[in-house]
Amino acid sequence: MTDRQIHYWGYRIDKRYINILNKELLEGRLRQGWGYHEGQNLKNFTFNAGASRNYPIFNKVKKGDILFVPYLPDSRKVAVVEATEDFNSGYKFEILQKTEDHGHIFPAKLIKSFVRNSSAVDGNIRKTLKNPSRFWQIYYREGVEKILKANEEQLGTAISKDARLETSIEDVFNEIKYEDKLFEKLNNSFSNEEWEFALVSGLEKLFPNYQIDRVGGNKEEEHGTDILIQIPSITDKNYGIAIQVKDWNGFVSGSPVEQVKKADDYFKEQGIKIIDKVVLFTEAKKEENLHLLEKYQDEDIEFIFADDLKELLGKIGKLF
Repeated sequence: MTDRQIHYWGYRIDKRYINILNKELLEGRLRQGWGYHEGQNLKNFTFNAGASRNYPIFNKVKKGDILFVPYLPDSRKVAVVEATEDFNSGYKFEILQKTEDHGHIFPAKLIKSFVRNSSAVDGNIRKTLKNPSRFWQIYYREGVEKILKANEEQLGTAISKDARLETSIEDVFNEIKYEDKLFEKLNNSFSNEEWEFALVSGLEKLFPNYQIDRVGGNKEEEHGTDILIQIPSITDKNYGIAIQVKDWNGFVSGSPVEQVKKADDYFKEQGIKIIDKVVLFTEAKKEENLHLLEKYQDEDIEFIFADDLKELLGKIGKLF
């Protein structure tokens, strides 16, 4: 092993052949697709058809690097794989007879595997694992090392979003600057859409008599709302608060309110009168975004910035 810094990578496989490719990995061969023709051998390259996209894997991965491979050893898990040689020198090409493809062979060994919702897996790691690329670099060194140090039981046990929220609160509740610590821990624990689930759980504690739902997903394009709070009225209609959650930080450019503006018309047809529209930024600070307050001061839009969210989480934490 050299003194070079270990790099971390994401690596996708062909999900149609999970069992076959897992067996190959157990024998030290990490295979990649677009290798169905002898001319696609990266050391004697004469035929492309997509194979050239394997060159970054071939050139960048060095001995000792760690790769996270979703869908190995099975569809529920992510394999942690170590490169046993530099990929460009240890590379071989041999078409796999069972698939008539996957000829690119990189030398590697399976170290362990984990479920994405393990308590040992930070939100940034779950977020990067959604990268659709065939191969990409993972920069969350602390999160990767946390997984490398965790034991098999921790990595194999999924923990619900509600449980993660409660655990985060319990871990920091008695610390000085509790709200700051909780905010930091939750930002490490939750990716974008997971924030929505956590906030729903927390808001249900804060407002137990209101109906609170996560309504994002396929319909979000039509109503621009991630969380809907419904408040009973004395008429047949309910009142509603539409919340758009944005996992953004720094200076916010563009038009972040256009989505949530759709809530009025959409939910009116559902018998819900929207009385407040809120855009919640999980990390963006108010002092860096005063332009938003000025730009939308005449519109029916409220903003919750990072400091406001800290205060809200502090109230929720005390209820837990």
